[in-house]
Amino acid sequence: MKKLIKKFLLAAMAILIIALCGGAGWMGYYADAIRQSRADKEPWPFYTTSSKGEHLIAHAGGEIDGHIYTDAKEAYEQSVKKGMKFIEVDLLETTDGDFVAAHDWELFNTSIGAAERQGAPRSLEEVQAAKIYGKYSTLDERQIAEFLREHPQVIMVTDKSRDVKHIAQAFGEFSDRMIVQVFHLYDYIKALHYGIKYPTLRLKGGRHGIPAYYAKLMEFFNVKSVILGELSFNKNKEFIKQLHDKGVTVILYGNPSYRIVDNPEAIKAHAGVYIDLVDTDKLSKL
Repeated sequence: MKKLIKKFLLAAMAILIIALCGGAGWMGYYADAIRQSRADKEPWPFYTTSSKGEHLIAHAGGEIDGHIYTDAKEAYEQSVKKGMKFIEVDLLETTDGDFVAAHDWELFNTSIGAAERQGAPRSLEEVQAAKIYGKYSTLDERQIAEFLREHPQVIMVTDKSRDVKHIAQAFGEFSDRMIVQVFHLYDYIKALHYGIKYPTLRLKGGRHGIPAYYAKLMEFFNVKSVILGELSFNKNKEFIKQLHDKGVTVILYGNPSYRIVDNPEAIKAHAGVYIDLVDTDKLSKL
């Protein structure tokens, strides 16, 4: 009887989120992706059991000359030379609809000497003509794709953009080498629909942790990977351990003031037990 009640509650919650995300038509439109997600029983190739100890992601391309969050071509190239396999690429859309690599518009404008523009987006032409901190090169979506072709060992981890359709169109040829951060369960399924093989669901624990209903929905849709910040991780450590034990790939991010993401010993203590990949600003090896 308890099992029947549990299945009923799961189905009811799934119907609720489907209704919130666009009604019954949503389930029909993405039915194949939902079936694909629920049927996939194997852990990701990036899960600890087969990751060969490669746990680090170069956050925003990695640190270069003391600068972080540059998303500059030179930062990406330097991370490759250091042996980094995973590189995070922040994708922003220009005013004319192209992707460029940039952490946020306010930081980008400041780094090119135009702080007065604050968070105002730029055109593709403006980005291409700019130099980050007077010397580093920007990257548009075609140049990002070329970088991936030149470095077939690199796996791109995306952030910022919620436009999974655009990501799939721009980088579809790299589907085996692309982890795409999504910000809602709806977008997780939508990403699968557009051919993205490895979406990772952003979790926010909040003051009271991950809600039980949301955990059940994740189970219903068979979410294979989550990404969360260090603060949320600390508030939901037991839940994250349970996810990891079930074969869910867990990615951790933070900032230089936190205790794990740039601390080799802390990463070693958590890797393979709670987490699989760590978004780091300064590390290139453990």
